[in-house]
Formats: sequence, C-alpha cells, structure tokens
Amino acid sequence: MVTEIKIKMPEKKFKSFNETFPHCAFALAIALIYPNPAKTKQRVALFFVIIAINSLILYWFLLYLVKCMYRLDMINLSRQVTIGILASLFFFKSFYVNYKTDKFHQLLQKITDDLLKGNNMDEDYKVIYEQYIKLGKLGQTCWIIIPILLSSQFPIYAGACMIYESLKSDVGKKYMIHEMELKHIEDKQYESPYFELVFAYNMVQCVVLSPNFTGFDGSFCIATNHLRLKFKLLARKLCKAFQTSHSRDELEIRVKETIRDHQEALVFYNDLQDVYGGWLFVVFLLTSLLISLNIYQIYLNHRIDPKYTIFAISGIIHMFAPSYFASNLMKTSEELSWDLYNANWESWADPAVTKLLIFMIAKSQQTLILTGKGIVYFNMQLFISVLQTSYSFFTLISS
Repeated sequence: MVTEIKIKMPEKKFKSFNETFPHCAFALAIALIYPNPAKTKQRVALFFVIIAINSLILYWFLLYLVKCMYRLDMINLSRQVTIGILASLFFFKSFYVNYKTDKFHQLLQKITDDLLKGNNMDEDYKVIYEQYIKLGKLGQTCWIIIPILLSSQFPIYAGACMIYESLKSDVGKKYMIHEMELKHIEDKQYESPYFELVFAYNMVQCVVLSPNFTGFDGSFCIATNHLRLKFKLLARKLCKAFQTSHSRDELEIRVKETIRDHQEALVFYNDLQDVYGGWLFVVFLLTSLLISLNIYQIYLNHRIDPKYTIFAISGIIHMFAPSYFASNLMKTSEELSWDLYNANWESWADPAVTKLLIFMIAKSQQTLILTGKGIVYFNMQLFISVLQTSYSFFTLISS
C-alpha cells in the first residue's frame, strides 16, 4: 500500500490587495467601480439599472431644487444643494473610476505584487510591511465609518423624531428621510401608504451611496501608505547592502537594485497621481461648499441640528483624510534622502558606488506632492485653507 504524505505549505503572511483590505475591495465591487477590465460592460449596465431604479427620486429632487431656486427659499435650497453635492460625487466617481479602469487596475495589481513579495523577505522588512499595512487599514476603517454614519443618520434621525412625536400625541408629525415636496403627490405624501412607500424608497439611496465613498476614498488612503512603504523598504535595502555585502561587486549590484526599486516607486507615484488627481480636484471644489452650506443651514435654523452638524463634520473629515495621507506621503518622501544618506557608505569609500548613492540622494530630494489636476496641492495647509474659505463663504451668504 502506498501512503500519500501531504505536506502542508506554510500560510503566507502577506496576501493580495483583496485579502489584505477586504472591506475596501468589497465596497469597490458593490459600488460597481472595482477595476476589472473584463467586467466593464456589465458594471456600466448595472449602473444604469440602479439609476433607473432611483430615477423617480432624482426627478422629485431636481424639480424641488428648481422650485427652491425660483422661490429663493434659502433654507430648503441649501438642504437640496447639500444632498446634491453627495449625489454629484457619486455620479462623478462612478464615471471617473470606470474611465480610469485600466490605470486603477494596474495600481491595485502593483500593490498586490508588492505585498506578495514581502513573504520572501527578511523579518526586518516584514516589520515595515506590518506597520504600513496597519496604517492602510486605518484609512480603510475611516472610510467605512464616515459614509455609514452619514447615510444612516438620515433614516435614524427621521425614525427617532417620529418615535418622539408618537409618544407626545396619538397623531404625531411624520418625518421623511429627506424632506422635500414630491411632485404630483404633494398633498398626500404624508398619508398612508404613500409615506411608507417613499420612506422605504429613500432607504435605497442610503444603501447605494455608502459603498461608493467607502471603496474609492479608502483605496486612496491605502495607496498613499503603500508608496510610503516602498520608500521605507528601499531605504532599508540600501542600508543592508552597505552593512552585509561581502565584496565591492556585490555591493554595486545591490545598490543598482535599490535604484531600480526607487524608479519603480516613482512610477507608482505617477500612477497614483494619474488615478486620483481628478478626484482630488473635485473633492476640493465640493467639500468647501458642503461645509459652508451645512454651517449656513445650522445658522438659518438658529439651533444645532444633529443631522446637519454630522453632515458638516463628515465634510470636514472628507477633506481632512486625503490632506492628511497626502501630507504623510510628502513627509516620507522628504525623509528619504536622509534615510539614504544615513547608510554606512563611508566604510566602503568606493568612488563608483558613492556616485550611484549621490545620484539616488539627488533624485530623492524631489518632494512628492499629490495635486488635484496640478491646480491644488494636497497637504495640511490646504485643509486649513479650505476651512477658512468655507467660513468666508458662509459669512458671505449669511450677510
């Protein structure tokens, strides 16, 4: 009898993008923006099916928006525009990401390839991997909480208000998820069964919007942290080359490998800028308006409305997150030249290798800044400027 011996392969510590960041990948898939070039036509078809399902609410929304503009009803107009900004971001990202499918796919594939390479590296490299994967997961978690909080607070707020009204009186006031006049049924929109049907219909939009923000916005945080990981790895690789090489030829080969790694990191940066540049610019334009309108809404109501306070805070975080992660990337790129210089190069005193090192240091002194189409530079200073601009705009429209 021949006995089969099964050898259990050791489990890989680092896995693909989808397995390492499953919530982000799942959200991209649910939002129909996961960059699978083979499924582009199916995604587009499903997207238009979703738009068709939500066409009635879009029709009501646009008609009421025009009506508020015609009446100069600033309270309801600001509420409508606030929701309109979210809808605009949803539509923009849906078309934009599908337009960038090939580039986005390449970017995520590069992240996967780099993560899998980590399984064959020494423990000191794996420690760096773990550190930056945790930071990427922090960004992923941030963009799970914000969209869910923002979308769920509308039905929760309306439901809580109706429960409170029912406790006060037998015939309590009814609250819609988003208050607006519904064309053709204005006089009976709060009667049964119209109210219940519209309330349930509005829940669909709350579910549809969240994955769009969770997936793409979260992937930006992951990608910027991954580039920081690549810089730290190549700096560590160079230091080890000077510390553990046994001959001058071995050292030169390892230094040249590090130069190639640096070139790959710069290509990744260009891909990162290409994929997210247009989105960053639109976020800059719309977020400051979103913050201003929500502050204005609170001002007009002469009270702190929990719904629009959460909206304003979410808008601030929406601007803070990309500014913070882009700023961290900029800081890491600035530190790279010092990390390279701190390698033990003087112990070798080899002119040819030193020239290669000088080349790397000179190249690494370029600060890597993520921009919105080359017009706005994303860093913490931009975040402060947006808050100042939002307050200035609020002062203007409230005067």
